[in-house]
Amino acid sequence: MADYELIYGAKCKLPEVPSPEKILNWNKPREEQLWVREDLPDFFDKVEYTKAGDLILTEEQEEYATQELIRCKKGVWIYINGNPYYIPKKYYFYLQWWTLEDGTRPEYRDCDRRYFTFLEHWENIPWVHGVIRSKKRREGASSQATSNLVYEAIFFKNSNCGLVSKSNEDGRSTFTEMVAFGYRQLPAFLKPKQVNREDSVTELVFAQKASSVKEGSAAGQKDDEGNKSKINYRAPVLNAYDRGRMSRLLLDEFGKLPSEIDASQLFSIISKTLVKGVKRVGFVEMPSTVNKMSKGGAAFKMLWENADLTQRVPTINRLVRYFSPAYDGYEGFIDKYGFSVMDSPTEEQKNYLVEKWVVKDEDGNTISEISEEDIQLGAKAYINKRREGRKGDDLEEEIRMNPTTEIEAFMSANADCIFNTVKINEQIERVRENPVYRRKVLFYRDLEQKVRWRDARQSEEGFCWEFIRDLNLKEEANSHYYDSGMKKPNRTDVGVIGVDGYSNSQGGKRYGSKASAWVFIKYDLRDPENTGLFTGHLYGRPQEKEELHEQVLLCAEYLGFQAYYEFVADDYYTYFKNRGKLGYLAKFPLNVISPEKKKTGSYERHYGFPVTDFSMTKQNDAMISYIEHYSEKIYWMELLEDLKEFDPKKRTAFDRTVSAMIALVGGLEPIYKPPPPKAPLINMYVKGVNVAKN
Repeated sequence: MADYELIYGAKCKLPEVPSPEKILNWNKPREEQLWVREDLPDFFDKVEYTKAGDLILTEEQEEYATQELIRCKKGVWIYINGNPYYIPKKYYFYLQWWTLEDGTRPEYRDCDRRYFTFLEHWENIPWVHGVIRSKKRREGASSQATSNLVYEAIFFKNSNCGLVSKSNEDGRSTFTEMVAFGYRQLPAFLKPKQVNREDSVTELVFAQKASSVKEGSAAGQKDDEGNKSKINYRAPVLNAYDRGRMSRLLLDEFGKLPSEIDASQLFSIISKTLVKGVKRVGFVEMPSTVNKMSKGGAAFKMLWENADLTQRVPTINRLVRYFSPAYDGYEGFIDKYGFSVMDSPTEEQKNYLVEKWVVKDEDGNTISEISEEDIQLGAKAYINKRREGRKGDDLEEEIRMNPTTEIEAFMSANADCIFNTVKINEQIERVRENPVYRRKVLFYRDLEQKVRWRDARQSEEGFCWEFIRDLNLKEEANSHYYDSGMKKPNRTDVGVIGVDGYSNSQGGKRYGSKASAWVFIKYDLRDPENTGLFTGHLYGRPQEKEELHEQVLLCAEYLGFQAYYEFVADDYYTYFKNRGKLGYLAKFPLNVISPEKKKTGSYERHYGFPVTDFSMTKQNDAMISYIEHYSEKIYWMELLEDLKEFDPKKRTAFDRTVSAMIALVGGLEPIYKPPPPKAPLINMYVKGVNVAKN
């Protein structure tokens, strides 16, 4: 019965473990059981060809070639440090026969073995069109994928393989320095006859199978396998590969495509070459680190999100995603067996790593990149150590190079964000792991004209409030008082509502801009855990703007809060005034009026929230400080994602962030509540007793 290995959420089936004597390293002591690449035997120093250029193998050469072809087609089992491991066929080809662009050979890494096992698993699932791989720098993913391109062209007939990189120059470099160079270093029995020039920098075209090994002797190899195959590259343009059939594609560094080339759109076009009708005929690998959102990151992130197996199967774009944390396979922290030293190393691991990596001068000072003390930390702690003391872009660049989570892998998209994206990403991960329940509600007025709430129907969920806090206020609901005849909310010291509306009153969703409102509970030292946070959110585009004003007003009445509207289109003023509810609108906060205007008195406090330069700077500063100290209080994934992408120079697209900042700054405004009257308003006499009533 076959075993399974759980890799990045996938239950990967493994071939049945053979008898011990058929497993590599079976007769070696445990300490010598590690992967060692075998050199090509001396009897291959000389090979012969026919006049037509076909390879002729001797009996000895043929026997060796047959064995290697079988291993490349089926994979092998090997004992490593006392345990048997399956080496998938493509990983065996890569380890045993591939040559890296610098002329060195790949080293065995258990993290790479797991990726190739994961890859082989999904290659056998018909609906999967490929693997999108978010990675750390220098992970070797591009080298592995180029090896897989050549593998495809060698072992399968009529293979049409190609690659696209983030620029035409990168594509050309990847083709010449990885694909073509790696192919030229292969042994003769693995190299099909090339019909175009061997030094071609644009395309490799093969016309003959890999060797003259007799038909059927190489793992059931069919006649003409490897025939009529080719590998080329294209510039990153929308029509790069837009017709015909592609057998294997490498879409390299699509997280760094120029902003004018949308990775999601480009893949959508390319993916049509991977299918014929409903049958998959090709497969794609898409390894990449992530650039800024404005420089390719946003589109790549969309591809990543649409490849989420936890959301739906098959995934939206028929890709599956793969991520390995930076500390797994981190250079300098891999023991002699190829296993990652993530935590403090054993004595054996430490001695090996120190001898391999630590270099000291004549005075005993460490002059290498890492020290003995660094190695003692293990990869996880060392990566965190590298981040200490870094700030801003420098910190995000370091995290981008070595992400330990999927969230961090996309942090590079936010290097120009004004907020601390490290803290935002940390909170995103916490919310993702422990999501908070949100109740969808609408407010309404009952027959007694008191405001109440009810659960939103499914048809109403496009525009309704969502709350993460209990709304059963009991006697505190609808709390108000009258000031000079104006009805006002009585709980303004508890919370506030911030609103970012939109200009036009009609048109519904057609105009794009959305309304957003936040309920913010002011910070209370007596209850720090449950205050100073956003508890309610209204977002969407109602058919009529009055629906927005109605829900804001009803919410304000029920909670006893005032609402700050961004002072752009002030039709909200008319709506509230006509209903005798101006007291539920807040006026310009004093803390967003510049000191110069306060000094001269040259300002007016309208109902709403000003959009002056000083006001917007105040909003930015308040949110920067809030995220720095209270980011763990934001339980809304939508707001966290919006904050990461927020551009203070182009605020219109960030309704959630703008309304949240309005609510936050409004929550900092000192509140004046009139003291209770000294003399009772009403005197009541009950059985001769004077009872004062206010």
